[in-house]
Amino acid sequence: MTRRTAVQTGLYGVGAVALTGATGGWSRTADETERQPVFARGTTLDSTIAATGRTGYRRLASRDGEPVVVRHDLAAARPGRTERRTGLAAVVQVTDLHIVDTQNPMRWEYLDGKVGTAYRPQELLGPQGANALVGAINGLAVGPLTGRPLDAVIATGDTTDNHSGTELDVLLSVLAGGRVHPDSGGASYEGVANAGLWRHWQPGSEAEDRYAKAGFPHLPDLLDAAMRPFYAPGLAVPWLMTMGNHDDTVMGTLMTRPFAAEWATGSRKLYGANGDATVFLAQLASCTELDPRHVDQASGLLEDLARRGDVRSVTADPRRAPFTTEEYLAALRSPRFTGAGPVGHGYDADADATRLHYVHRLGETVVAVSLDTTNQAGGADGSIGAAQLAWLDRTLAAHADDHVLVFSHHPSWTMSNLVPDPRLPDEARHGGGAVLDLLHRHPNVLAWVTGHCHSNTIKPRRHRDPKRSFWEVNTVSHIDAPQQARIIEVAANGDGTVSLLTTMLDADSPLRPSYEDLSTASLAGLYRELAFNDLGQRERGGDPADRNAELVLVDPFS
Repeated sequence: MTRRTAVQTGLYGVGAVALTGATGGWSRTADETERQPVFARGTTLDSTIAATGRTGYRRLASRDGEPVVVRHDLAAARPGRTERRTGLAAVVQVTDLHIVDTQNPMRWEYLDGKVGTAYRPQELLGPQGANALVGAINGLAVGPLTGRPLDAVIATGDTTDNHSGTELDVLLSVLAGGRVHPDSGGASYEGVANAGLWRHWQPGSEAEDRYAKAGFPHLPDLLDAAMRPFYAPGLAVPWLMTMGNHDDTVMGTLMTRPFAAEWATGSRKLYGANGDATVFLAQLASCTELDPRHVDQASGLLEDLARRGDVRSVTADPRRAPFTTEEYLAALRSPRFTGAGPVGHGYDADADATRLHYVHRLGETVVAVSLDTTNQAGGADGSIGAAQLAWLDRTLAAHADDHVLVFSHHPSWTMSNLVPDPRLPDEARHGGGAVLDLLHRHPNVLAWVTGHCHSNTIKPRRHRDPKRSFWEVNTVSHIDAPQQARIIEVAANGDGTVSLLTTMLDADSPLRPSYEDLSTASLAGLYRELAFNDLGQRERGGDPADRNAELVLVDPFS
């Protein structure tokens, strides 16, 4: 049976008693079960993945699929709607891929323990993992609950990790298809994974490190396999891009300065460091908003650490330089990376560093609006400029006859970084509250879909006029477990309501890869297994109602 095989299955758990006159809450009981044909194979409707055992290094196993949780916080779900339903649009959201050049000297793995995202053992295999996610999307082909062919894939930011040219090249090669070169620098691997460090996993070493002590496997040929070129098929459906803070600033927080490029492209890599300087650098790397004056202090701090710490010579590589916004847009417009299109992947010919927002039609009556919530002043969190906010207002009004899905990297609750953006230093910045207020003014908005937080959260955004209510949907990353994407289908129910049907999707990689098999597919399976065992891992999957869910709304056009 293939992923495209239609299977009859009862996947809706709807509490009939709970739904009587209900407009708040959600149900997972099965007092009333509606059956409909779905294309469930390859999605978490069919099966899920879990780690076996409670302690130590754990292998992964398949578990039963999760049912659709009907959320009627904003409108009542009416019986019989699945039989009347019409699919209006179907998209796949992928977010926070964090493709990492693990050999980049500007990487700060020595801050592991002070900054939770400074190091992950699985980051070695991000290109192979992303390729397996592309395979899952291509195998899906249609929305699982409406059968509508996929209209687009939308990547909601942080597709690269350290704003590096090598990372961007690998990322776009995976998405567009072609030969992927994960390696950088010299002929042999030059990163923390073979540096003999206790704190970081040394897969090829017989000596014990803290990951080996926790049960991580000994894989002597892994580094060569991870850096080996491979062929990527690329996405078979159109794909769109949205800017995230890691695509916009070094480390996702630091305004790019000459010292960052000098370190990234140079021949010195700092493997270990301690002292007060590391504390200050950790604060810079994890801050939500940044005083630009502090960025300039980082150069001196790095040089101080280099004098005192463990610095080794590595092969310099000019391709590791932080890419500019102009270089980012040029790459997206390049024939080499057009793939399934569209040219520019959402960004039209007028896009530049100050205009990274756009509108894209998904279906006859559905459009996607992509926002740029990054702030190049630095800091992990976001905001939106006054001109873009005014553009959003005009755009929503111009599409008053369309259902609208708004996409951005940052969710509303992480948009408090109001430091002036150097791209438009005299422009006022606005936080998440201003965006929520604006979206409530337009009844055609169905959802605001975001990433950044690496966890699943779906929040109802209620308005006293039910037609002005919408959902805010936040989705897990594809670097931290459970490493999933989210399918979003827009469906008209034929009863005065519309539903957003959200289904989680796992990458198409071996569930329990053989450690003797170092093929590209097997490495993708290992990428997921390592993420589930990362010593810094925490639960990110959210409640069942934040995963496979039906989000019911009053149809603004009813």
